[in-house]
Amino acid sequence: MSLSALRALQVLDFLTVNERSTFTLSELSKSLDVSPGSMFAVLKVMSDGGYVIRHPRHKTYTLGPAVVAAGHAAAGAHPVIGLARTEMVNLAAATGLECSGTVMVGRDILCIAVEGKPSGRQLELVPGQRIPLQPPFGQPFLAWLAPTDLREWITELPDDLQERVATYLTAYGSAVRDRGYTVGLGDPGPERRSLTRELAERPNDLALRKALLEQFFDDQPDYAVREVDPDAEYDVGNIAAPVFDPDGRVAFCLTLLHIGRRRGADIAVAAQPVTASAQLLTRQIGGRAPAHDWSVSL
Repeated sequence: MSLSALRALQVLDFLTVNERSTFTLSELSKSLDVSPGSMFAVLKVMSDGGYVIRHPRHKTYTLGPAVVAAGHAAAGAHPVIGLARTEMVNLAAATGLECSGTVMVGRDILCIAVEGKPSGRQLELVPGQRIPLQPPFGQPFLAWLAPTDLREWITELPDDLQERVATYLTAYGSAVRDRGYTVGLGDPGPERRSLTRELAERPNDLALRKALLEQFFDDQPDYAVREVDPDAEYDVGNIAAPVFDPDGRVAFCLTLLHIGRRRGADIAVAAQPVTASAQLLTRQIGGRAPAHDWSVSL
C-alpha cells in the first residue's frame, strides 16, 4: 500500500472514532505522526473527493458526505450488519446491558456499533475503533478460525511469542468451541487499560501490540476464562458469541458487556441471550458453524 493511501485511511479511521470532534491540520498531523506538509497534501485530495470537509472559518476538518455514501453502499453489501444492529438494540433492551458488535478486518477487530447504556466499568468502545486481533481481544474470531488461517496468523506474531500463543489457543479454543461463547473477566487492570488506550490512538504500533500480548500472558488467568468452575464466583466483564456466514466464517461478533458478579453455574444462563441472538443472525444470513479438523497441530 502506498504511503499516501495509508495516511488517508488513518485520517478516515481517526475521524470516525472521533466523530463528534473537529481537528485542525496541525492536530491531525500530531495525532497521526505525519508531517504537516504530507498531511496537507492528503487532506487536499480527500477534501476534493468529499471524504473530509474543511470549515472555511475555523479551518478544521470533519468527515465528508462521500463517507456517508460509501457507508450506505457497504451496509447494502453486508446485510448482517443491518440485521445485527436491530438485534443489538433488542438484546440491550432485554438484558439492560451494553452490547457491542465487531467484525474482523485483516489483523484488527473493528467496532461497528454499540447499543445500550454504558456502565463505565471498563474501557469505552466506540464505533470505528480498531483493536488488535490478538489475546486478550478477538477470542471468538480466533477460536473458530480455520487452522490453516490460524497458523498463518501466528507466524506474523513476534517470534518469541508464537509458541506461547499457539499453545494457549489450542487449549482455549477447544473450550470456547465446546460451550459456544467466550467469557472475559471484569476490570482489565491499569497497565492493560493504559496500553489499550495508547493502541486506540496508534493501532499500527507493533511495539505496543507486542507489549499488550506480553502483558496478557502475565495475567492470563485473571481475564480470559477457559474452564468455568460452577462453584466459583466471577466478575464477568463480557460474554461474546459468533455469527457465522454461509462459508462457516465468523461474520460478526455480539458481545454483552459489564455483566457483573456471577456464580460459575449461572454464567450459562447469562450467556443465553447473546448466544440466542447470534444463532438467530446466523440463520437469517444462511450461515453455518465451521467443521474444521481442530485436532491438527498449530
